[in-house]
Amino acid sequence: MQKPSSLQTCVAHQQSALAMLRQYLVDQRHLGVDQAACGQASSAPPGSANLPASISQQSTPSSATSSRRRTILQVARENRLNRLIGLTSGLINLEQSSVHQIQDAHFQVESKLSVDLRNTCGRMATREDCLRLDGDLKAVEECLRSLTNQLLLSLSGDNTGSQLEATDLLKRLIQKYLNI
Repeated sequence: MQKPSSLQTCVAHQQSALAMLRQYLVDQRHLGVDQAACGQASSAPPGSANLPASISQQSTPSSATSSRRRTILQVARENRLNRLIGLTSGLINLEQSSVHQIQDAHFQVESKLSVDLRNTCGRMATREDCLRLDGDLKAVEECLRSLTNQLLLSLSGDNTGSQLEATDLLKRLIQKYLNI
């Protein structure tokens, strides 16, 4: 049985991270409307925490039910998460198609970045609260930025047609998802 290349190992880690990001997004969409927004206080009136649910719901003003809608912060986080999912997906597709075809002795892939990406996504997906969500999203973005920069450096060593095409695709991915 053939040992997987470092690129294949990296792609496997990135696929795992992508699956976690997608599941996290689905979970947040499912829970988002019913949950209080991250970092926001409850919209229930003061002192209603000790009251039975039926009484506290009756005394809740109609404006409190509208606060259950997604906040601007939640929408912004979801948009950022969607961009990171798009970049990860595009990066995996590029590595599986273009980069895989041109892999040679000059092509350097460091699996540590992909492992960091997978681990960060795993931590983010298993957190009970979302107090560190913005920091986790920033860490995921930095891992993806480092991965794309590493690929660009590796691809810039040779000017064959396939490497130039892969470099162009990678630059478009960066432009589309990271330079917003």
